[in-house]
Amino acid sequence: MFKLGRILNRLKKPSYRIHFNDGAYAHNPNEDKSLFVKFLLSGKVEYEVSLLPDHWGKANIRYYAPWEIVITDEYGRLVTRHCFNLERKRVRINIDSKSLGDTLAWIPQVDRFARAHPQTEVYCGHFWPQLGLAEKYPHIHFIDPASKQDDIYATYVIGFYFDERCQNMHPKDPRTIPLARVASDILGLEYEEVKPILPIADTDPVFDRPTVCFAMESTSGCKLWQREGGWQELVNYLNHAGYRPALIQKGEDQLDNIINLSGDYPITDRIEQLRDCTFFVGLGSGLSWLAWALGKKVVLISGFSEPFAEFHNNCYRVINTDVCHGCWNDTNYNYDRGDWDWCPRYKGTSRQFECSKEITVEQVIEAVGTLLADSQQQ
Repeated sequence: MFKLGRILNRLKKPSYRIHFNDGAYAHNPNEDKSLFVKFLLSGKVEYEVSLLPDHWGKANIRYYAPWEIVITDEYGRLVTRHCFNLERKRVRINIDSKSLGDTLAWIPQVDRFARAHPQTEVYCGHFWPQLGLAEKYPHIHFIDPASKQDDIYATYVIGFYFDERCQNMHPKDPRTIPLARVASDILGLEYEEVKPILPIADTDPVFDRPTVCFAMESTSGCKLWQREGGWQELVNYLNHAGYRPALIQKGEDQLDNIINLSGDYPITDRIEQLRDCTFFVGLGSGLSWLAWALGKKVVLISGFSEPFAEFHNNCYRVINTDVCHGCWNDTNYNYDRGDWDWCPRYKGTSRQFECSKEITVEQVIEAVGTLLADSQQQ
């Protein structure tokens, strides 16, 4: 009986475990046979490996790709072939960033992926559940990013990687493309700028007069508008032009003649404030993305990034290209999140942060004037 059992086990067809979770994966289920695995893209071998019994192999590329996996035995005979196919499968997409701007840039691309694969169950983990995105994106199952799931056929991680992981996580270096395209590239989509859709509460108006919301904070010194006295001069101009400037950032500031709404407000409050403002003035930061998502025109002041890096529609970008600028998008440099004074070309010199110091108040006022003229024509 023992011998018969061993023979029957050998006659059973092995179950080959193949999936695409953080890379194309194949497992050798045999107890006594080695196998040879080829991972192909467009007929070209990207990776090949000999697998010992009960061993697995994995290709390094983590982004969407139409893989073909060919498994042969030690004599070169075909054992099994698997062609990537999402139909009737479950796919998980994890947004690997806690930044508000990243989430708002990438969620519409996740939705485009779900719509492009209507026979696929798409799950998405992200860190901003308070945005209430499930209400507006019925094609996506939103989940806790730390949750575990079974029976996932493919997993894609959307993040901004410019270190040694860049080549495997991105089809193109993320520093060379718009932020939203980082997601569409990882998900195998042709790039299209799409504004996110947010649920907006029908509450009483926050402001009773024309108001311009603005925010001066960001996550690094290179992202700030470092022009001395620039914000106060802009506030003075807005007041003179008949607008009430409302500060809607977390940290406090000592500006004169503003509506001070600084503090740790819930994001839903910020949404209502932006909903009721005339337009927004900010930096390359999350609140600029939030204002844009809500359909507001945005004056975006930034020298550290190139103009292609953020959104285009309804964006009135202010940059001085006559001085050093765009280090964020320069592939020669890796951004150091732990260095507030990160300025890879001129840190410690008189030219540090000249990309924003040399953006004048007049340039910002000119952008505001263009915005207002465009608004009158629409």
